Amino acid sequence: MNFHLHIPEGQLALHIQSIAYFDTYSPDHDKERLLPDGCQTLIIDLTETPKRIFDNIDLTDKQLCKHYWFSGARNELLTIDSGGINSSMLVINFTFTGAYQFIHHPSEQTRSQVIDADVFFQSQIHSLREQLLNTAEVQTKFSITEHFLKQKLLDQSPPEAIIRASNLIASNPKAGTLKWISENSGYSQKHFINQFKKYVGLTPKGFQKVMRFQKVVKDLESVKTINWTQLALDCGYYDQAHFINEFKTFSGYNPQQYLSEKGPDLNYIPLR
Repeated sequence: MNFHLHIPEGQLALHIQSIAYFDTYSPDHDKERLLPDGCQTLIIDLTETPKRIFDNIDLTDKQLCKHYWFSGARNELLTIDSGGINSSMLVINFTFTGAYQFIHHPSEQTRSQVIDADVFFQSQIHSLREQLLNTAEVQTKFSITEHFLKQKLLDQSPPEAIIRASNLIASNPKAGTLKWISENSGYSQKHFINQFKKYVGLTPKGFQKVMRFQKVVKDLESVKTINWTQLALDCGYYDQAHFINEFKTFSGYNPQQYLSEKGPDLNYIPLR
């Protein structure tokens, strides 16, 4: 597989984490689980083969995605097909509060949904895909994508208080209570929750749960010897039962099963 990662600069960097492009991806598994990470993404498929979403329990077909789609912030795992032979995509990863600036739509209304991208971008997304297909140079693909995004970018940024709160929770899910965070936002608690849902897509509590799970996943990548009880406490869980239940909710596995099933990439579990 050829993989390229582009980090935007300037105004786009405030709202987009990265733009990734890959081609010639031919995995040895048919399905994979995508774990919730609190982010929203725009995917442009550069092949003609539709991609499928499956029921997380019985793995029956649930949804078909073709050419381009938007994936909202999720508080549950997503089971997708692995892309088939020689898969090629461009993936735009927004910051926690960034997607609203481009889709111009409350993020809470796209939570845990995968939506055809032309709902938000009309014919412009089709034109973008055509330009990407007709361009061989990867850096030119990134330039074309940035130009498209700059045309859609709103002048007004998300509230600074919501940006700060989401980044604080993401960097340390144990950093203060949600009540303390909302009180220090300058908003009433109700208004804080409504604004958080509008820009992030999840409630503050739901986002904190996802970030707590993400801290576990990242810590598991970096430790050699695992003390499960200490790991659970370090990541903000009350006890091991609380830890195991939430981990299974977000991944479909208990922590030990996850370690044996996970692939080399963070937040992806191949199903073989």
